Amino acid sequence: MGEIVKPQDRIGPFRKSQLKFLVGGGIIILAILLLIANSFRGTGAYYITVSELNAKGADAIGRSWRISGPVDKESVQYDASALTLKFDMTEDGHRLPVVYHDVMPDLLMKSTSVIVEGRIDQSGVFEASSILVKCPSKYESQLDAGQEVPPDHTGSAS
Repeated sequence: MGEIVKPQDRIGPFRKSQLKFLVGGGIIILAILLLIANSFRGTGAYYITVSELNAKGADAIGRSWRISGPVDKESVQYDASALTLKFDMTEDGHRLPVVYHDVMPDLLMKSTSVIVEGRIDQSGVFEASSILVKCPSKYESQLDAGQEVPPDHTGSAS
Protein backbone atom coordinates (compact mmCIF):
# COMPACT_ATOMS: atom_id res chain seq x y z
CA MET A 1 0.00 0.00 0.00
CA GLY A 2 1.02 3.60 -0.26
CA GLU A 3 2.81 5.57 2.37
CA ILE A 4 0.87 8.33 3.99
CA VAL A 5 2.73 11.62 3.72
CA LYS A 6 1.85 14.29 6.19
CA PRO A 7 1.82 17.88 4.91
CA GLN A 8 4.61 18.85 7.36
CA ASP A 9 6.90 16.23 5.69
CA ARG A 10 6.81 18.16 2.40
CA ILE A 11 8.54 21.32 1.29
CA GLY A 12 6.87 22.41 -1.91
CA PRO A 13 6.58 19.48 -4.29
CA PHE A 14 9.45 17.56 -2.55
CA ARG A 15 9.66 15.47 0.56
CA LYS A 16 12.23 16.64 3.13
CA SER A 17 14.38 13.55 2.49
CA GLN A 18 14.36 14.23 -1.28
CA LEU A 19 15.25 17.86 -0.73
CA LYS A 20 18.39 16.90 1.22
CA PHE A 21 19.64 14.86 -1.74
CA LEU A 22 18.80 17.62 -4.22
CA VAL A 23 20.64 20.27 -2.16
CA GLY A 24 23.63 17.96 -1.65
CA GLY A 25 23.75 17.12 -5.35
CA GLY A 26 23.50 20.79 -6.25
CA ILE A 27 26.44 21.63 -3.98
CA ILE A 28 28.55 18.86 -5.54
CA ILE A 29 27.71 20.03 -9.08
CA LEU A 30 28.51 23.64 -8.16
CA ALA A 31 31.87 22.60 -6.68
CA ILE A 32 32.75 20.67 -9.84
CA LEU A 33 31.80 23.63 -12.05
CA LEU A 34 33.92 25.98 -9.92
CA LEU A 35 36.93 23.65 -10.21
CA ILE A 36 36.52 23.46 -13.98
CA ALA A 37 36.16 27.25 -14.31
CA ASN A 38 39.21 27.81 -12.12
CA SER A 39 41.34 25.45 -14.19
CA PHE A 40 40.34 27.21 -17.43
CA ARG A 41 41.12 30.62 -15.94
CA GLY A 42 44.68 29.53 -15.20
CA THR A 43 45.25 28.06 -18.66
CA GLY A 44 43.23 30.41 -20.83
CA ALA A 45 46.26 31.80 -22.66
CA TYR A 46 48.94 29.37 -23.69
CA TYR A 47 51.66 31.93 -23.00
CA ILE A 48 52.53 35.61 -23.23
CA THR A 49 55.83 37.17 -24.25
CA VAL A 50 58.33 39.00 -22.08
CA SER A 51 57.23 42.31 -23.65
CA GLU A 52 53.56 41.61 -22.94
CA LEU A 53 54.39 40.78 -19.33
CA ASN A 54 56.43 43.97 -19.00
CA ALA A 55 53.45 45.99 -20.26
CA LYS A 56 51.32 44.64 -17.38
CA GLY A 57 53.59 46.33 -14.83
CA ALA A 58 52.72 45.87 -11.15
CA ASP A 59 49.53 43.97 -12.05
CA ALA A 60 51.71 40.98 -12.96
CA ILE A 61 53.10 40.53 -9.43
CA GLY A 62 51.83 37.49 -7.54
CA ARG A 63 49.79 36.03 -10.41
CA SER A 64 50.51 32.78 -12.25
CA TRP A 65 51.98 33.22 -15.71
CA ARG A 66 53.29 31.21 -18.64
CA ILE A 67 55.95 33.29 -20.40
CA SER A 68 57.72 32.58 -23.69
CA GLY A 69 60.97 34.17 -24.76
CA PRO A 70 64.60 33.66 -25.64
CA VAL A 71 67.17 32.96 -22.92
CA ASP A 72 70.15 35.27 -22.60
CA LYS A 73 72.69 32.45 -22.55
CA GLU A 74 75.39 34.68 -21.05
CA SER A 75 73.21 35.22 -17.97
CA VAL A 76 72.75 31.51 -17.18
CA GLN A 77 74.03 30.52 -13.72
CA TYR A 78 73.49 27.01 -12.38
CA ASP A 79 74.37 25.75 -8.92
CA ALA A 80 74.14 21.95 -9.19
CA SER A 81 74.57 21.37 -5.47
CA ALA A 82 71.68 23.70 -4.55
CA LEU A 83 69.69 22.88 -7.72
CA THR A 84 69.26 26.57 -8.48
CA LEU A 85 69.12 27.85 -12.03
CA LYS A 86 69.14 31.60 -12.71
CA PHE A 87 68.88 33.23 -16.12
CA ASP A 88 67.35 36.19 -17.92
CA MET A 89 64.76 36.05 -20.66
CA THR A 90 65.00 38.94 -23.11
CA GLU A 91 62.81 40.42 -25.77
CA ASP A 92 62.72 43.87 -27.41
CA GLY A 93 65.04 45.33 -24.77
CA HIS A 94 63.03 43.95 -21.85
CA ARG A 95 64.65 41.58 -19.33
CA LEU A 96 62.95 39.12 -17.05
CA PRO A 97 65.14 37.53 -14.37
CA VAL A 98 64.11 33.91 -13.77
CA VAL A 99 64.93 31.58 -10.86
CA TYR A 100 64.20 27.85 -11.06
CA HIS A 101 64.85 25.43 -8.19
CA ASP A 102 65.33 22.12 -9.92
CA VAL A 103 67.61 20.34 -12.38
CA MET A 104 68.61 22.43 -15.40
CA PRO A 105 66.93 21.12 -18.58
CA ASP A 106 69.48 19.39 -20.83
CA LEU A 107 68.67 21.42 -23.94
CA LEU A 108 68.41 24.83 -22.28
CA MET A 109 71.68 26.08 -23.77
CA LYS A 110 70.76 24.77 -27.22
CA SER A 111 67.20 26.05 -27.36
CA THR A 112 65.95 29.02 -29.33
CA SER A 113 63.58 29.97 -26.52
CA VAL A 114 61.81 28.59 -23.47
CA ILE A 115 58.39 28.74 -21.86
CA VAL A 116 58.48 29.22 -18.10
CA GLU A 117 55.52 28.75 -15.76
CA GLY A 118 55.36 30.37 -12.33
CA ARG A 119 54.87 33.66 -10.49
CA ILE A 120 56.58 37.01 -10.22
CA ASP A 121 57.67 37.95 -6.72
CA GLN A 122 57.68 41.47 -5.21
CA SER A 123 61.26 42.10 -6.38
CA GLY A 124 60.31 41.39 -10.02
CA VAL A 125 62.01 37.98 -10.22
CA PHE A 126 60.06 35.25 -11.96
CA GLU A 127 59.95 32.16 -9.70
CA ALA A 128 59.57 29.36 -12.24
CA SER A 129 57.84 26.14 -11.24
CA SER A 130 58.53 24.52 -14.63
CA ILE A 131 60.55 25.18 -17.77
CA LEU A 132 59.55 23.95 -21.21
CA VAL A 133 62.44 24.04 -23.66
CA LYS A 134 61.58 24.65 -27.28
CA CYS A 135 63.42 21.87 -29.03
CA PRO A 136 66.11 22.87 -31.51
CA SER A 137 65.13 19.98 -33.79
CA LYS A 138 64.02 22.42 -36.47
CA TYR A 139 67.73 22.77 -37.33
CA GLU A 140 68.27 19.06 -37.99
CA SER A 141 67.16 19.29 -41.63
CA GLN A 142 69.45 22.29 -42.14
CA LEU A 143 72.38 20.32 -40.69
CA ASP A 144 71.62 17.36 -42.95
CA ALA A 145 71.55 19.69 -45.96
CA GLY A 146 74.91 21.21 -44.96
CA GLN A 147 73.40 24.62 -44.25
CA GLU A 148 74.69 26.92 -41.53
CA VAL A 149 72.96 26.83 -38.14
CA PRO A 150 73.66 28.69 -34.91
CA PRO A 151 76.80 27.18 -33.31
CA ASP A 152 74.99 26.18 -30.11
CA HIS A 153 72.36 24.19 -32.07
CA THR A 154 74.63 21.57 -33.58
CA GLY A 155 73.61 18.89 -31.10
CA SER A 156 77.22 18.07 -30.27
CA ALA A 157 78.20 17.48 -26.66
CA SER A 158 79.69 20.46 -24.87
